[in-house]
Order: sequence, then C-alpha cells, then structure tokens
Amino acid sequence: MDEQPLDRLTANLGSLEFLRGVNRQFWRLIERAGDRVYVECFAWDGIGYVLELTCDRYADEPCLGRFVDPGTRQCVSQAWPTGDGVFGTWFKWQQGNLFICWPGDRDAIGRHPEWRVSEHWKKTGNPLVQYLEFVRECLTIRSRGYQPRTPLSRAS
Repeated sequence: MDEQPLDRLTANLGSLEFLRGVNRQFWRLIERAGDRVYVECFAWDGIGYVLELTCDRYADEPCLGRFVDPGTRQCVSQAWPTGDGVFGTWFKWQQGNLFICWPGDRDAIGRHPEWRVSEHWKKTGNPLVQYLEFVRECLTIRSRGYQPRTPLSRAS
C-alpha cells in the first residue's frame, strides 16, 4: 500500500527547528486540528500564551495568528500578551482590534497590502517556525516591550 507523503505543515511540525524550540521550552504544541495549530508560547516570565495559527494554504499564503483562551479557544483580549508602546506596534490586544501586525501574518497583510509583495512568509523553508520565532523574540527579548499580565488559566 502506498503511503501518502506528509503535507508540508506536518513536516514542519516534526522538523528539527520546531522540536528545538520545544526542547528549549520556547513553545509547545498543544494540538493540530486540521489546518489550525495551537501552540503555547512562553514569555520571559514563564507565562504561556496560546497561539492559534490558521494554516490553510500553508506556505503559499501567510498563516493567520491569534492568541486564544486556552479553555474556550476564543480570541479575546484577555488571552493576548500586553506590553509597552514598542510591543504594541506588533501585538494589538484591544477587543475589536485583535491582530498581529507583522509582515508574515495574513491579517496584517490585509491591513497593510503593500507588505504582500515581499512575501515575508516565503523567506524560509519553515514558515511555522519563522512565525513562532517572531513571537518568541517579542515575548523574551525585554527591549521588545512585553510586560507580564495575569494570564488566563494555562492550557493543559
């Protein structure tokens, strides 16, 4: 019986780059549900935030990233990390305006169509890890402006 080749998202979830982030406790995979991937990303203070990445048209189009409540998987402002003005240039955590403003995010490109031509999400062979590395840097490099908040209950 012929085996189906792994899809690119599955391959990237099993890649050394992704597993290196897991082993270094930068993030952990919670679940893959079809084209959606749920990853807990850890900040410098040890707080974890659940990032939902919608990966339909993976690698051809950018992922759509949103922080979600770990229990309900609803995108609400209380699920988002917060910070100072520098942090606020990338992460928009105000209810009604929840998005990640980065050239590798689908919603951001919808708001900044001029970013599409750079095809930022294609600059690496692993767009999933590229996205997670951006989030990790924002949550762990203090000059990026992340400031701890009381998180929602952690995902189990």
